[in-house]
Amino acid sequence: MNMAISFFVGCVTFVLMMIIKIPIKKIIFSVVECVVDDEDRQYILYKRWNTILFFVTLLVAAVCYCYVAVVLKIDHFKWCCSVKAGAIAIALYAVYEQWFEE
Repeated sequence: MNMAISFFVGCVTFVLMMIIKIPIKKIIFSVVECVVDDEDRQYILYKRWNTILFFVTLLVAAVCYCYVAVVLKIDHFKWCCSVKAGAIAIALYAVYEQWFEE
């Protein structure tokens, strides 16, 4: 049951992150553009700051897992299941990127 919940939450997290990541990446780009003038350095710094998305994904997965736990009336929160859901969302994004991105 926990794995099914983790997979469901991971799929929901993947969809939510596809919506949330666009404004986050725009904010990161504008911050990096203001900080650094060199174009090559901007690209490197932009890629490094995009690691924030991993932490945001785990946070979104934890919130989604809490919501699903409330709906299913599960009496305790499991960090391992929310982390699994975040990992599933990241894995789904990697597959999506390989198949559909250029």
